[in-house]
Amino acid sequence: MHKRPLIYINEEKCNGCGLCVNSCAEGAIAIIDGKAKLINEIYCDGLGACIAS
Repeated sequence: MHKRPLIYINEEKCNGCGLCVNSCAEGAIAIIDGKAKLINEIYCDGLGACIAS
């Protein structure tokens, strides 16, 4: 079985701007305590739209 790639959020580099949240059509990311967090891993498609923002 092939595992799909998931995004990785480096919290040290995250400035909490929220651009990745707006770019994630699946709603898998949220800003929590000023940092982006992958909150719905099951919805992450691994496409990477969030990292391109």
